[in-house]
Amino acid sequence: MQNSHPVKDQMFALIKKWEDSDLSQKAYCEQTDIRYHVFHYWYRRYKTALSGNASTSPSFVALKVDPFQVVSAELVMPNGKRLLFHHPVDVQTLKVLLQ
Repeated sequence: MQNSHPVKDQMFALIKKWEDSDLSQKAYCEQTDIRYHVFHYWYRRYKTALSGNASTSPSFVALKVDPFQVVSAELVMPNGKRLLFHHPVDVQTLKVLLQ
């Protein structure tokens, strides 16, 4: 049977080699000619696979708040961008921002 995830296996092997080295991620990427953002993407997948949360972590989490007690809020997008709200924000505004 042929391996169905050759890129994943290759990147996970490189990550294991990096872990055994004394190099920083950036230095290892330069030495092995891997783009840092690609390495970091696979490193996050590697950590998720190790923790066993790959299929069990929800994409969205229900949030219930008392609108009179919210002082500020932060929304972190999957791409790492963050939205900070220092004042209460109504649901319609959030819907528009997330479209």
